Amino acid sequence: MNEAIERFGSYLRRRYADRSTPKHYLSDLSLFAHLLGDKRPDQVSVQDVDRFVDQQVSQGLCPATINRRLAALRTFFEFLSAEEPDREWPSPVIWRRHGIKQGTHLPRDASDKDVERLFAAMNDGRDRAIFGLMVGAGLRVGEVAAARLQDLEAPSGPDQMASLRVRGKGDKERMVWLIPQLYTTVQAWLQECPASEFAHLFLNQHRRPLSVAGIQYRLQQHCEAAGVELTCHQLRHTFARRLAEQEMAVESLSKLMGHAQVQTTQVYIAGADPNLRAAFARAMAQLEDAPERAPTITVIEQRSRPRPEKADPAELAACLALFDHLPAWLQELLRAYLPWRWRNWQPHLARQHGRRLAHQLRRAWEWLLSNQELSGWSDLQRSDLEAWLSARQEEGIAASSRASELGEMQAFLRFVVEQDIPLTANLFRVAYPERSDALPRYLSENEYCCLEQVVLEQTADDTLVATRDRAWFFTLAHTGIRVSELVNLRLGDLDGGRLIVRGGKNARDRVVYLTPILTEALQRHLSHRGAAEDDHLWLDDGRPLKDHQVRYRLRCWGKLCGVSATPHRLRHTLATRLINRDMSLESLRKLLGHKHLRTTQQYARVYDVTVREQFETAMAKIVGIAVNDWPQLTLAFTTDQSVDIILS
Repeated sequence: MNEAIERFGSYLRRRYADRSTPKHYLSDLSLFAHLLGDKRPDQVSVQDVDRFVDQQVSQGLCPATINRRLAALRTFFEFLSAEEPDREWPSPVIWRRHGIKQGTHLPRDASDKDVERLFAAMNDGRDRAIFGLMVGAGLRVGEVAAARLQDLEAPSGPDQMASLRVRGKGDKERMVWLIPQLYTTVQAWLQECPASEFAHLFLNQHRRPLSVAGIQYRLQQHCEAAGVELTCHQLRHTFARRLAEQEMAVESLSKLMGHAQVQTTQVYIAGADPNLRAAFARAMAQLEDAPERAPTITVIEQRSRPRPEKADPAELAACLALFDHLPAWLQELLRAYLPWRWRNWQPHLARQHGRRLAHQLRRAWEWLLSNQELSGWSDLQRSDLEAWLSARQEEGIAASSRASELGEMQAFLRFVVEQDIPLTANLFRVAYPERSDALPRYLSENEYCCLEQVVLEQTADDTLVATRDRAWFFTLAHTGIRVSELVNLRLGDLDGGRLIVRGGKNARDRVVYLTPILTEALQRHLSHRGAAEDDHLWLDDGRPLKDHQVRYRLRCWGKLCGVSATPHRLRHTLATRLINRDMSLESLRKLLGHKHLRTTQQYARVYDVTVREQFETAMAKIVGIAVNDWPQLTLAFTTDQSVDIILS
């Protein structure tokens, strides 16, 4: 294995001589080789890669890191295969099996408040210039370390900006501009910079060029002094976010950031969408009959940075115990399948999803084993699955639930096939139950207003519990987030006038915005919450609030006003209210965190009165006269049964 890795390393250094790719790939391969021991590359199996991925997951590494290491392994085996093109050597890395679902995550930019605190605690002129270039010009830490004196060009006139030639990734050069304040900061450092034989812009105490590690260490020291936690790359993200919020064209921003692809820039600015914010503010202002304004919220200073959660092995063991009474041939595969699914779930949702899936599969297989003659995988036929679905229909299970159960069963069976166990292809041809096109279950305006009034009355006390319950109600009602997203909110997710939703459905992050009413409710709650060891936004006796507590309290409030109130119904209600206040479907899709517009269409229903108003407005523009002034059409029947049309 080591000899093959050496050959691969030589290839990488030839191809990526000016990049850090060889270092990272070889580091990843050394971890894999350490796990395998003395195995030759051609002896590596799919199960070996399984073990490697499971090891990485157990260490709490993020999906992006694990997938990067899998990419290194796949490239390594593709290289070995290319060395012997006539040899049949399938890669042991199967992306569908081994890859970890990453979702869509928002960039980890720093809040403006944290940046201000960082620079307020920074007295060193050199460091103010270094980190100023990151947050004020978007430079990477390596680009700052490589900057030279001759790269800096003074402004050519009083109305001009200074420029800096930057050598970026892949030795690609670009030009960035420095605002007068930033240029003054850099000039102040140059005036006190000691003479040196090196032409670098930034030197250490030994008059030698600063290293990347040295710059990162200095930032860590300043962060400790300021009481914040930031990285150099977060400062670069902050630069991109600030420009995006000022509606700078993404193509220009991409060039300024040194990105080869615009898609990379879009990842940096995913949380900055001024058009979405404005559309939401306009729609909510109409709903609340309040003037448009951008509310902000101040989070308590004692907050701690959101701590990443790790799945509890005991929870997985409890779910696996549900399969103990099943036959060995089935139990073995179920016990392998559930951990494979588990690692793709968000830690705070893993227990909920795991128990649901384990109960669902156990119930299905108990029926199949009891009602069909199954003694092994070869006995399973399409008719068995169809009989099971018919039994579920007779039990009164809704079509949508039966379709979901069939999808989970077939996903498990595909996993079985990947374990080299032959199954008949007809198992995957079972027809899905047709789902009815039911209307979304939103609350009418009267129902919602009644529910809101009940909540205001029930949470009128100035206590921790009352202010907390009022705040989470308006968070659901005014942002449309899911209940799983609500209970996972951390103090660090409150960022001025917006709320960052992390770890949503399918691991997609997004940003939602605060209304004046919600801002006031959150401020009241935070004033009672105070500092605590746990950084969850909602606490109950010092522990994170659970989703069943939210559902129960909503159900009680709903009974008081005669409506069925659930967190998801509030989500449907907000979508419907906003679409009827002229918010575009695309903006609403982003706000709700949907991947497809068709999903948003199922949530938001346009009122009949809204359709009529929009039709009248459109036709008035087309015809040029108000609809109310249109002549009325009257049909008059004559004696010979003909019709006279009379315009009045």
